Amino acid sequence: MNTELKSLYTSRWADLERITQNGGVSWPLLLNVPPEYDRAKRRLLVVGQQTYGWDGYGDDTDGVAWLMEGYAHFALGRSYKLTPFWQAARELYALLNPDGPPFGFLWSNLVKVDQEGDRPVEHVEEAICELGLLSAELEIVRPEAVVFFTGHSYDPRLCSTFPALRFVQLGEFLVRLEHPALPFHTYRTPHPKWLRLKKHWDALERMALEMGTHVDL
Repeated sequence: MNTELKSLYTSRWADLERITQNGGVSWPLLLNVPPEYDRAKRRLLVVGQQTYGWDGYGDDTDGVAWLMEGYAHFALGRSYKLTPFWQAARELYALLNPDGPPFGFLWSNLVKVDQEGDRPVEHVEEAICELGLLSAELEIVRPEAVVFFTGHSYDPRLCSTFPALRFVQLGEFLVRLEHPALPFHTYRTPHPKWLRLKKHWDALERMALEMGTHVDL
C-alpha cells in the first residue's frame, strides 16, 4: 500500500508544491500505512477536516518520503492523549477491534492542507481537493469502515469530493454516507470536540452498533 501511496503522491508532487506556496499554507498530509492496519479485524479510516500545521520528518531531499515519514513519526496522535479528535478515533477503533493491535487504523483529512492552522481560503481548498487525493487513497487502502468527523459545514466539500453523495439520517448527529467510492459503513458526525462539548459522545457507540459491534464505552 505504501508503495502505491508514494506513487500517487509523487505523481501530484509538482501541484502540491505549487499549492503550498500560497501564504500560510501547510505541507499536505500524506498517509503512511502502519503494519497494524492489515492486522485489524475491521479496517478503519478516520477522516478529519484539515491539519493544524503539518511538517515532515527526517531528510527533506525527497518531499514525498519526508512527509510520509512525518505521518509515521506522528504515530496517529499517540502523544495527544486528551485531544477529543484522537480520543474519539482511538475509542471507535477499539470498539471495532477490541482484540486488535493498538493504533491499527488510518487517518486522513477531507482537505489535505491547512492555512494558518485553519480551513484554507476557497481557491486554495479548491486547488488541493481537485487533485483527488482522498478518493485515490480510498482505492489504495480499502477501508471497511470510514468516519468523517467533519460536521455540516464541510458537507459541500464532501459533495464535491464524492459527486451524487447520498446522506442517510440515522440520528440527530449521525449520518450514513452512500457513494460507490465509499464502503457501506461510512458515517459523518460533528467534530469530536463538539460531540464532547454538547454531550453527544455516544455517537461513537451508535456508529459501532451500526457496524454490528456492541462494546460499552
